Amino acid sequence: MNKLKILDRFVCSGCGTCCRWTGSVLLEEHDLARIAQHLNMSEAQFIARHTQLAPSRRQLALMDQEDGSCEFLKGNRCSIYDARPEQCRTFPFAWSVAEGCPELDRLRTEEKNIDRT
Repeated sequence: MNKLKILDRFVCSGCGTCCRWTGSVLLEEHDLARIAQHLNMSEAQFIARHTQLAPSRRQLALMDQEDGSCEFLKGNRCSIYDARPEQCRTFPFAWSVAEGCPELDRLRTEEKNIDRT
């Protein structure tokens, strides 16, 4: 079974692990409008309250909580899920995830067990 087949079977479990990974949640222009509208604020208000300049200094990123997790992670759930950024919407399909996502790890383990039989 290859990576494509694993992704065909991937269903997010909603554990919130990916929302705790280090790194930036980069924002596209359309993300700004969608999230601001979801939060009932102007884009300028959203940018001032919830974004920071990404380390690359080329675009905005969501702010983090003190523990490094996404500021919109509440418990194990995204509080802006319906308006979440494109980067989050494409997980894990547009990402290079080696390990750490419990559902992907489970599918990989299952794949290894099938290959051994």
